[in-house]
This record gives sequence, structure tokens and C-alpha cells, in this order.
Amino acid sequence: MIPGLHTKTTQAAIFTVLVSLCGASFGTAHAEDKPGFFKKLFGAGKEEAPPAPESKAAPEPKPAPKPVPAKKPAVAKKSTPKPSTETGKAPRVIITKTKPGSGTKKVEPGKSSTSPTTAKTTSKPAPAIPPAQPPKDVTSTAKRGEGEFKPDDDGQPSTLRSEAVAVLPANGGWEIVKIGGRDYVTADSVRNFYNPLYGFTTFRLQGNHFWLGSSKLILKAQVGSQEILINNIKFILSFPVQSHNGKVLFSRLDLCKLIDPVLCPSHIQNAEYFDTVVIDAGHGGHDGGSRGIYGYEKDFALKMAMSVRTALMQRGFKVILTRANDTFLTLGGRVAIANQTPKSIFISLHFNSGGSAASGIETWALTPQSAAATITRGGGYNVNGVTGNKQDSANIALATAVHANVISRFKFVDRGIKRAQWSVLTGCKRPGILFEGGFVSNAKECLLVASDAYRQQVSAAIGDAVMNYRKALETAMAKR
Repeated sequence: MIPGLHTKTTQAAIFTVLVSLCGASFGTAHAEDKPGFFKKLFGAGKEEAPPAPESKAAPEPKPAPKPVPAKKPAVAKKSTPKPSTETGKAPRVIITKTKPGSGTKKVEPGKSSTSPTTAKTTSKPAPAIPPAQPPKDVTSTAKRGEGEFKPDDDGQPSTLRSEAVAVLPANGGWEIVKIGGRDYVTADSVRNFYNPLYGFTTFRLQGNHFWLGSSKLILKAQVGSQEILINNIKFILSFPVQSHNGKVLFSRLDLCKLIDPVLCPSHIQNAEYFDTVVIDAGHGGHDGGSRGIYGYEKDFALKMAMSVRTALMQRGFKVILTRANDTFLTLGGRVAIANQTPKSIFISLHFNSGGSAASGIETWALTPQSAAATITRGGGYNVNGVTGNKQDSANIALATAVHANVISRFKFVDRGIKRAQWSVLTGCKRPGILFEGGFVSNAKECLLVASDAYRQQVSAAIGDAVMNYRKALETAMAKR
């Protein structure tokens, strides 16, 4: 459990989202190779007990601080979400369709357009896929390095940066729908752009349920929900999936800050080589963290940190511990250690607390700018951005590597990869995540957490995940 609100997924075989599906040269086994993978993903598998609502979580030891000025990005602030554009009437919908070699076309419902409905291009068409909703005015044969959108240093694709118009290079196209002042990208566009990498054969909307899939990747979403499954790993989007005129829409921010870096981590623009991992054992000293039936969170976190340290060193990494004994260390002090350690990444280890039935694993990455935290106590709306947002793409890639590897190896409830402005993440200048390794408030799960065997197995999974993360980003690192 995270102290106060100060602004605070055998080896490589199951690293299903980041590496095995992104054209990496080394061999990996896909998650779909697991028995029952497709059945489970498409709703016919064994159902897991749903995680307990966040509202049942035990109160934090410290109250949430008041908002602070934007000039202090390292300190999380709990701000109020931007006011909605809805004022009792349906939000205005504007569709922007980009065409290769031409300008853009905006279409408002109820207004006609004299522009042709089929884009002309001299590039070779993408492989035909029998979709439920064939794309219109979008022809994409984009390949990485040839007309793709490339994230700038902040992870925001430059060709999708304009608030009013989005234009891709001549051999690619995106259909943008603006709803209530926010940009959304059609699933057709997503399918077309990533098709050269994945060869999609499934594209279906049935009721509110959407599937996009191939032998390499399956993405499942539900209109109106912020949950999305990518190869059976749960992610929490910043904004709910929308639909308009029979088309599924993902927010542009989620495309830039989650979908693209997860599907193609080798193209993260600001990735830097690392050989060191800073491991932060949560709590310590007078701050015991959550109290479980078999002990305190601070002790479990320290033991886990020691175990992860061993696993990483066995894999050739240097390791720095923020604390090596039962001492108290400020949150700012933990961040300072990470920032002062060159060629490093940061992993903060914690254990959760909630109702006695709450269980599962969850991993946290920093909330992107212009989005809200997954839970109320997670820092609210990130209005102005913070220091850690410079690593947004690397943050979500690291979170995916660790979370997917742990979840795929153990039969835990997948509580998802979530967003928050935890203080150990907001001011971190290195790629960083916060990992919750189970609920000490759950008797059965706490018994596992107190087990050396459990901690060693989870630590091995984390060690493999860090190796996979670095392997996935090798190309991106080489560019720098």
C-alpha cells in the first residue's frame, strides 16, 4: 500500500505484449500458446473473481495535500478534472479524415461534402482483412521508418499533435473524430497502421464488444469502458472507448501514451540505455505501511527488494537499493537516489491493502498530462504535466513488461496496469513504475507474500521482465 498521497507480467516466454509481438529477433512464446488463451480472451474461459472495488481500500496513513503550483512538478497535486464540454446537449462531433497526398476533410453530421470518398494512392494496399466496418477515406500501408507517426520526446506522435487537424505523411492516413473537444482515432485507422506488423485477421464489433486480432495479438475492448485487454493483459485507459456511426474510437492520448508504446516499444523516441536498476522497498522505520495477518508491508517490501536484487544481479544488472534495512526514507529521498543514478530505471515495491476479499496484482505508471488518475486518491487530474511525464512511453513499456510477466506466471487476479501521480513517480527522471505484489489484507494472499518461495519466484519474473524490457528497447536505445 502506498504511503499517503504526496503526489504518489520459463524466461521471456510470457512477455506477450512488449517483445514477442513487436518483431524482436530473439525467440519467445506467445501468450496465445497457453491452453485456453483464446477461449479466455473471448469470454469462454475460466472467470476470475473480480477485484474488490477501490473504494474498499484502507485509508492512507497521510491525508492528501492541497494542490501546489505547477512550478513544482515533482510534487504531485490533486487537481480538479477539466470541466466537461457537455452542457445538457450532445457534444459536437467533428470527423477529420486525412488522405495521402492531400489535405484534410472535416465532416459534421448532417452536412454534406463534395470531397471524394476514396483516397487515391500509388502505394501498395495493405493485406485485405474482412472487417465488420470497412475503413473509408483511409488507406494505410505505413511501415515503421516509412511514413509512420513518430513520437516526439514526450511520446506524443508529432503528426497527431495539432488540436484541429491531423495529417500523416503521404503513405499513411488517420481518421480523427472530435467529440466534446477531445480527439479520438478510429479502430479502422489503428488496424490499418499496425497491420503490416501484426497481419490482423479479426476486426469485429458485436454489440458493445470490439475485437481486433491476429495470430500474434488480440486486442479486446468494450465501448464505454476504460478497460482494454491486449493479449489478455489488462490496461486501464485514460478515457473510455467511444463509438460514432458504428465505428469504435480510442482517444488520441491513449493511442500516443499507451497503445503505440506497448505495441511498438522498439520505437520509443527517448529510450536510453540502462545497466542499473534502482529498487525501492516501500515504507520503512516508523512507517510500517499496511498491516497484514503475517506482518507489516515494510518488512515484506524489504525482503522482496533483496530478492529482486539477487535476481537482477544474476542477470547481469547493477542494483541500487533505496534502503537496505528497516529505516525511514522520505519519498523525495527515494526519487533523488533514482535521479542521481545514471543509466538506470526505477522500480518501487509495495503490497496492497483493502477489504478481506480484495486480491491480485496491479502495476502503476505515471498519469499522462491532460488525463486523470485511475483512482480518486491517485492525484486527480494531471493538468500541467510533471517531470516524470518525459518518460511516459518508457514508463508504460516497463510497466507492461513487469506486469505481464508476473500475471502470466501466477494465477492471480489481474487488477491491471493503472495510472496515478504517486510522488515516487512524478519527480522521477528515469523510467519508473510502482508494483503492488499482492494484498496483505487478504489472509491467503498474505500467507504467500510472507513466503520466501513466493517472493523468489516473483523476483525471478521481475528479473526476466527487466531483461525483456531492455531487449525490446534495444533498437530505440541504439538510435540515441
